[in-house]
Amino acid sequence: MKKIVVLLFILSFSICASAQRHRLANGEPYDIFLSVRPSFSLPQSDLAKNYEWGVGGNLLVEFQLQEKKVSMGLAVGYNYFYPKTYKIAFLPRKHLWAANQIPLTVFCNYYFTKNEKLKPYIGLGLSTAWGKYDYSLSNEANMEEVYGYYLREYEGQSGWHFGIAPRCGFMFTLDHQNAFGFEVGYQYYLKNNIMESMQTFTAALNYTFIID
Repeated sequence: MKKIVVLLFILSFSICASAQRHRLANGEPYDIFLSVRPSFSLPQSDLAKNYEWGVGGNLLVEFQLQEKKVSMGLAVGYNYFYPKTYKIAFLPRKHLWAANQIPLTVFCNYYFTKNEKLKPYIGLGLSTAWGKYDYSLSNEANMEEVYGYYLREYEGQSGWHFGIAPRCGFMFTLDHQNAFGFEVGYQYYLKNNIMESMQTFTAALNYTFIID
């Protein structure tokens, strides 16, 4: 009997400790979200002159205040952009190089819900991204024929972009530890030295493991 009482005491203490583990000093509870987010992107503006579409993904860690419905987080990812090809009469096709990008984003989300099952949200991120791109056909001058060929065969550029990343989406929780969701976002990176400005529209799926 004593063993059972001791075991029940230990179990009760463990449950209570677990329930109190994620609380701030003022007692407000919070959750930690660990997410995997595969995405599909459509290039916009200057990037659309050279690339047709992109695929990639992000790993995210997010800290949510349960009562205020506000979260802060960090995301790191990778994106691949598929290049376009061009054709001048009587000449071979011009093949651009694929683009690679590694974004790092700090973001904040606000959740519009009191329902723990379905959580729509909006968010804003500040992002920096390292990338390698082919800008050889990004303006008409580079598409002129020079002695029967293109002005520039390849103009590879690599460097850092800085910009903002607004988004909106929803999270659907299956249970206290697993959730799925969908998100759309827009990434706007400013022109930086020789790096052209860059915009992409992104749709992403999401799986989240909740550490509550």
